[in-house]
Amino acid sequence: MVPLEPWEKVYIKLVGNQTSYADIDEAHALIGCVECHGGNEPAEFENAHVGVVRDPSRDAESNCNPCHTEIVETNKNSMHTKAWGEMTTIAERALGAGNDHTDFDNCPIELTEGFNRECASCHTTCGQCHVSRPESVEGGFIDSHRFKKTPDQTNNCLACHGSRIATDYEGHLQDNEPDVHYTKYMKCWDCHMEDFHADASNYPTRYHLPDLPDCEDCHAKSDNPNNDYHKVHWPAQGKGLACYVCHSQPYNNCNSCHTKNPDGDLSEWWHTNYGPVAGEIDVQEGAGGYREYPDFKIGYNYNQELHKGKFIVVRHIPVVRDSYRPWGHDELQFYDDRVTWEYSSPHNIIRFTSQTDTTGGVGCGANCHLTGDNAEDNLEHFLWQADVDADYPDESIANKPVVVDNKLPESWLKP
Repeated sequence: MVPLEPWEKVYIKLVGNQTSYADIDEAHALIGCVECHGGNEPAEFENAHVGVVRDPSRDAESNCNPCHTEIVETNKNSMHTKAWGEMTTIAERALGAGNDHTDFDNCPIELTEGFNRECASCHTTCGQCHVSRPESVEGGFIDSHRFKKTPDQTNNCLACHGSRIATDYEGHLQDNEPDVHYTKYMKCWDCHMEDFHADASNYPTRYHLPDLPDCEDCHAKSDNPNNDYHKVHWPAQGKGLACYVCHSQPYNNCNSCHTKNPDGDLSEWWHTNYGPVAGEIDVQEGAGGYREYPDFKIGYNYNQELHKGKFIVVRHIPVVRDSYRPWGHDELQFYDDRVTWEYSSPHNIIRFTSQTDTTGGVGCGANCHLTGDNAEDNLEHFLWQADVDADYPDESIANKPVVVDNKLPESWLKP
């Protein structure tokens, strides 16, 4: 998103019959500027701004209470505030499988301090959802300091969740279409009805949260009982395909870390030897300097208690064995204990994808199964051990749970 001019970020504009901030936000105007932001009132400009706090909601327990006591109490441990899932991934690779965010403080101090210095700083405050754009996109009021109960999808949700979700949802990748839900004018919260302020300290990752969106919330099997493709492929315990396998388009994958050295310089650890050669695929630099590229891979569902379907789509994440060297931690001791091709839930759903194209009377199996005239091309849809060995040799052991070798149905394979 294009940053605002400095003055635009803080300018409270009065329009129409508005004569003061009370006409913009009556409830918060009763509290007054100084009560939240500090400073001195009335006073000349310089004296007025002595001790001013730019984002009072960084200390929500002092400044958002007593009006929002319950939300403040739970939100301090929410997934948005604490990034529990990121702590879990670090703990598992640093301490071993079975560890999660509750073990994070046992990680080497270079990791805990680096996380608190960088990763934790990305995560949001009350004001960065309900008043302004997030600091990660350089801030700025959305509606003249009006507090908005529902965040703005473009300036809040997609401003943070941009390189993957916004790129998918709005159809920015070349040759992709916007997500069908976007073309139907659906907003994030039409599907995401989980409690964003809820205490998530008991959940290892965001995928463990209750009330997450489920395609079947709207698209029940009974909606189209005569759809042969759904009858064959609909997810069930131990079998079937996740909906994304058929209805997702290519999505961004990441190929290097974006940690910083303690002095703040961007890391130069691009690790280009771990991924596709730049000349062979459209590799671009994403936010923070990490590399991203479009791809689509079907993998084996290594956690069927958490995710539906025996086969899922997977996304390469920006981690390598020495990702945290800029923080002073040379190598993740248990790097092989967690896959680097992780379960993904792309936000680029359309009805007819290259996998579901049945024009000319062919079945969709012609675009996916490893039989028939397209068998060689269809190999590229899947994540094979040979792919990992060739392009990500240092990740061969880590991804054994997710590669499809010896796991595909016999009917999909060459005779």
